[in-house]
Amino acid sequence: MTNWLSQLDRVLGGDGSWGKSITETPHQTAPPPLQTAEANDADKPIAPGESRLPATTSGSVADVLQIGTRELADHLAPAALKIEADCIQIVGEGWVRIWFIEDVPKTLGRSALDAIYDFPAEVRVSLFVRPMDKTAVREMLRQRRTSLHAERMTRTQQGRLADYNAEDELNDTEATLRDLESSHLPPQELLWTIALYARNLDELELLSRRLEDYLLDADLRAYRASLRQEDGLISVQPFGLNHLGHGRNISVSSFAGMFPFSRQIQADIKGIPYGIDRSNGAWVIVDEFAQNNPNQLIVGMQGSGKSMFLKYKATWSVLLGMRSFILDLEGEFESMCRALNGTYLDMALTSPHQMNIFDLNPEDPDAWMNGMQDALAWLEIALGKLTPRERNVILIPAYARMMEEAQIHQKDPPSWKKKPPLLSDLYLILRSDERREAQDLADRLETFAIGAYAHAFSQPTNVNPRSPLVVFGLKNVHPEMQALRMRQINTFIWSNVLAQLQATRIFVDEAWRWLQQPTAAADLAEMARRFRKRNAGIILATQHGGDLSASQQATVIRDTASTTILFKQTASSIATIAGLFGLNEVEARELLTLDRGESIVIMGPTHIPLYTVIPPEWYPLWTTDPRDRTNA
Repeated sequence: MTNWLSQLDRVLGGDGSWGKSITETPHQTAPPPLQTAEANDADKPIAPGESRLPATTSGSVADVLQIGTRELADHLAPAALKIEADCIQIVGEGWVRIWFIEDVPKTLGRSALDAIYDFPAEVRVSLFVRPMDKTAVREMLRQRRTSLHAERMTRTQQGRLADYNAEDELNDTEATLRDLESSHLPPQELLWTIALYARNLDELELLSRRLEDYLLDADLRAYRASLRQEDGLISVQPFGLNHLGHGRNISVSSFAGMFPFSRQIQADIKGIPYGIDRSNGAWVIVDEFAQNNPNQLIVGMQGSGKSMFLKYKATWSVLLGMRSFILDLEGEFESMCRALNGTYLDMALTSPHQMNIFDLNPEDPDAWMNGMQDALAWLEIALGKLTPRERNVILIPAYARMMEEAQIHQKDPPSWKKKPPLLSDLYLILRSDERREAQDLADRLETFAIGAYAHAFSQPTNVNPRSPLVVFGLKNVHPEMQALRMRQINTFIWSNVLAQLQATRIFVDEAWRWLQQPTAAADLAEMARRFRKRNAGIILATQHGGDLSASQQATVIRDTASTTILFKQTASSIATIAGLFGLNEVEARELLTLDRGESIVIMGPTHIPLYTVIPPEWYPLWTTDPRDRTNA
């Protein structure tokens, strides 16, 4: 232990000031340097099981090591170590084992390194590089080249087969010499040390076997630092020192590719802060509108944090001046909407908020025809499957007649701004048509036009929200009526997106229910295709990754999304998720162990481990956990 403390003392100044209280005032004097009875033996090797402790009774040292005191030294150095042959027990805290890497392959894929850097346990990696003497390295390589050539000639003269390992080494030596001669950079020596921490010895042994398997898979020649564990522990501390040795020459370009923090920092100045990169602590700020398509997918099991992330993102959208529409099937966004002074539209059949299915968007250059197609799509949901005769011979002429009677003409765009007719007007026109098909359609339409549902579907539009945040509440809509309301909402959103070119986000929570409705799924797929040109994008959240392959429309939505956020998944869905989004084995396993708020962000080839921080003052307004609501 003395060796550890003396080493730390030398690194941090050598005057004993590392043991100074961090709360010391300017009038206090620094404690004297540590004096130990074993100071002259600090560099002697430590036998297995032996631990050196300061043999001193001075008041300053006693204060530093006093039980319960947490000084700067306690954070930098453990209080006691029990050193075994190939591991160290940090008494009262856990266990640690150290490896050194003796050799690396010629080419090392980043995916293999990610499996080590992202190992699902506490791992510390020290990559220590120092320049080598170029002249000495050149001379050594030339001697080795001469030796390999001589060996080759000897084998040839003796009629023996070529040694392919020696041939491969000779080719590598020749290539290294060429690079050395042509480059002005000196060769580098890499000293690579890995420390693995665990709570107990059994866990350490289990994790060690897994880590060593990953090292073998990466073709890394690694050894446990037997009898030198303390030197290895010092080597992985942030001192810029390596006491183990066992270096391996490496080029600068090769080393740059294996540096653990070489991931690109995602920080778009115009974007939304998603959270913190769990691998390096940097903020992740993403601008979806800078991507090929601003559509986004969010997949996670119940309680994983996906709905909380939607509210977090919607709030930031409002704060940054964007327009947001939220399709709320469970009534989760009402409190957030009120807090942000948004517009909450209750879409229940008895709601005072009305939308006329015959509204035209005067900003649409083909509003009359598109309005007719929207109306026919709604009618097909309400009336059931339409035959070609019902659609083309009965309903389309009836729609044209109804619009003419309202003085809205197909070839007169200024007339598109006039007050549109109602569903009851179409019903009366069908009743006046004596054909059997028209009377049958009128019978099927009667309930919606003048009957029990007329208050919900045969009224003039009375909502024109100016708020940048509009939430459509569908919690109180009966499942049999949700498809009709979904169609009205989609038509309303289309009209607003076309009317004003503004950065717009459409949030769809519990998307599996929308994707189960063929018409609603087709509408979302059309938005996913076309909204990019209108500076708008869809953010779609669902619990099951399989929902994104359930239909052609769902596949379109999935394939147009440039960004995917994966929260915790169930074991049964991992294979599907990994296949859909190209996850490696480590990432797939990580999805099973993520905590609430943790996720993996996928943007093309870039995968970012994320943690989203929810401000405490926002949490009570957003949470859907019954326990949190009960406590509140």
